[in-house]
Amino acid sequence: MDALLPHDPRWVGPYRLDGRLGEGGMGQVFLGTSPGGRRVAVKLIRAELAGTAQFRERFAREVEAARQVGGFHTAQVVDADPSAESPWLVTAFIPGPTLHRAVAEHGPVDPAGALRLGAGLAEGLAAIHRCGLVHRDLKPGNVILAEDGPRVIDFGIARAVDASSLTATGSVIGTYAYMSPEQIRADRAGPASDVFALGSVLAFAATGRGPFDAPSLLAVVQRILDEPPALDGIDGELRAILTECLAKDPAHRPAVEGLPARFAAAVAGAARIHPPRREPTVVAAPSGQTRQAPRSAQSPQPPPTDRARAAGPGPAAGAGQDPRALAAAVTRTYAPPAGPAAPGFGAAVPGPGSPVPGRPTTPVPGPARRGPSRRALLIGGASVAAVAAIGVPAYLLLRKSDALEGPSSAYELAFSPDGKTIAAVGGGGEIWRWSLPGKESSTTRIGIAQYIQPHVFSRDLKTLYRAEEHKILKWDVATGRTVGTFTGETTGELQDGFVHGLGLSPDGKTLAASSGRGLYLWDTGSASRLALLQDVKNGPALYSPDGAMLLAGSPVQLRKGSADAVLATLDATVATGAVFSPDGQLLAFGDQGDGVRLWNTATRQDVATLEGHDSPVQAVAFHPDGTTLASGDRDGKVIVWSTVSGTSTATYEPGASVEALAFSPDGKSLAAGCSGGTSVGSNDTVWLWQVG
Repeated sequence: MDALLPHDPRWVGPYRLDGRLGEGGMGQVFLGTSPGGRRVAVKLIRAELAGTAQFRERFAREVEAARQVGGFHTAQVVDADPSAESPWLVTAFIPGPTLHRAVAEHGPVDPAGALRLGAGLAEGLAAIHRCGLVHRDLKPGNVILAEDGPRVIDFGIARAVDASSLTATGSVIGTYAYMSPEQIRADRAGPASDVFALGSVLAFAATGRGPFDAPSLLAVVQRILDEPPALDGIDGELRAILTECLAKDPAHRPAVEGLPARFAAAVAGAARIHPPRREPTVVAAPSGQTRQAPRSAQSPQPPPTDRARAAGPGPAAGAGQDPRALAAAVTRTYAPPAGPAAPGFGAAVPGPGSPVPGRPTTPVPGPARRGPSRRALLIGGASVAAVAAIGVPAYLLLRKSDALEGPSSAYELAFSPDGKTIAAVGGGGEIWRWSLPGKESSTTRIGIAQYIQPHVFSRDLKTLYRAEEHKILKWDVATGRTVGTFTGETTGELQDGFVHGLGLSPDGKTLAASSGRGLYLWDTGSASRLALLQDVKNGPALYSPDGAMLLAGSPVQLRKGSADAVLATLDATVATGAVFSPDGQLLAFGDQGDGVRLWNTATRQDVATLEGHDSPVQAVAFHPDGTTLASGDRDGKVIVWSTVSGTSTATYEPGASVEALAFSPDGKSLAAGCSGGTSVGSNDTVWLWQVG
């Protein structure tokens, strides 16, 4: 259990909260105490989910259905309030480790233990199905090994069997490694989908790995849809049952009602198997750097969620061995092997010698293979389009580069909405604009700032906001005249009022600025101050594309767009070059070191750390499709990444510290602004690459 955070509630209904058990896509889970002194688990639903009537209706239905299941196979529902401002659910607290944690710490279970576990889980699923529910998220992290047998928990994304109208068409929810093919295809997921997940969970318990594990999330999807499960080391009746459960066609899977007896009958003949324990590895990536793939690809359940279910060891009845020897997924790191491209992937192939300006390191496509459909998938929490028909991770080939003649340094960069103009702010007090594709340039002189501080263009490129010591000036880009002033605190030390981050809301009506005094909000039309929040200081100031979230502060906080409430506090003191994905579900930023962190705004968890830079990352930009990311560092290296596979796909070295990056609205160009040229006196500070 973790201590409560400052912004956590102390009471939910009549239940006192004692600590944090974990956090997931639906909300936070707390350890609480009932009025009578009993320990309970309290789930508080996220405000953004609670804001929709559709969610509240579904949540209320599932609470009522879960009450019917009872506590013999699950965590008994004690209380709930779906109509509260932040809906909540209270269940009995079940001491014991999750299956995931037990396997991770003690290794796989023997075949007899796996069969007994299967009997208990199948009995629980049958009880759930009789109440009209389909769990839809059965995985090792949602199985608690209690003293009296396994319990199936977390109906957070379960839905009533007859409630298909309450789920948006095409939505895919759940954990990929244990999803059924019909869930990935976004088809109707009935009881047979839980049978498929049961087969995957038991295969994991018996081997320490999922039957569809692969080097990337997209490859996991590919295997679930098209390839047989990996059941190496599993023999006899256990293998036969799991093979049937993992049939691609739901109609060919066994009915869950008959599985408990079948598992029990097979226990006597089970042979003892001890698969070797796999240790963590880090594989050299093709570029010569070592990197770890996204954490979501390393293990089906991240540690915070395991901690939510683990309040100490608790033997599972009839396991046939010390229940702590029941195993959970071994934490592993994935990366494409060095040398030839791994099947289905593009491998970065270094060119001869060191990279030079205008000469990228480009990927070579891997062999074609049939991939998943093009319908939207939810990979690592980020909604991305399924990649073209060949089914390989998307990659960018930077085919041609141009150094635009421009300022001696470029500190801000932006494309116009139609992509026909690119604008940059120079350190010499000028705004440069280039018309594309001809690249004719024009400049507008503005005042020279005494210090280099944040800039931000309006979306239409008609206005520039530039911080200058304790104030922000609003410039008309066409005339170079100031048309507004936003003044911060002028008392005390001058640098206390310096702006660290500057953000403009998507509608252009609110300007946010973070400083040592606090977080300022101004109305851009009247220049009147809307708020000064002194509980969040310094750090970035960045709005999500829909304006619903605001990133600010050090330590870095994710707040509501209105800034009046904290949604989450990141484990980061800085977030350089921070940027949201187009759908707002991923946040990418540099975190003091030489890596790029990807953070899921829905689950409030890290997704990946992209490693390949040798100096601090200063600029980050998302491609419009959300599956590709560019990052630039202080030493002048630009890396293009696939956010699906977590691997680099191209590298450029424009020759000077990268201060800004931007993709064109159509995704066909990538621009970089640098603090200097490639040689003394040169003005090749803005680079433009064609993307194809």
